[in-house]
Amino acid sequence: MSRLDSSGQFNVGPDTFTWFVKHYAGEFTSHTNFRGISARVCLTEGKSRELIIDLEPQDYPLKRPASSAQFEERLIEYTQKAIDEGWKPDSRGKPYRIAA
Repeated sequence: MSRLDSSGQFNVGPDTFTWFVKHYAGEFTSHTNFRGISARVCLTEGKSRELIIDLEPQDYPLKRPASSAQFEERLIEYTQKAIDEGWKPDSRGKPYRIAA
């Protein structure tokens, strides 16, 4: 398994976002559902509407990305996609969820 930070920051345009891993990929057993990695993303400063990015289990068959940089590239991609779909990070309300 690789070393992966459980939080970090990245920029999309002029905005700085903070990310946190909600959960890593889990094992499939008869008692659990197999799931991928989920991350929470929000603006670094001030209150903001949270974005939850759900990455599929097959994206990371070894349970974790090879590096934080690789993981952040995916988060940047899906954060931009969520913004394009209408997510407004500086608004308030329920978390916006996007599946990879």
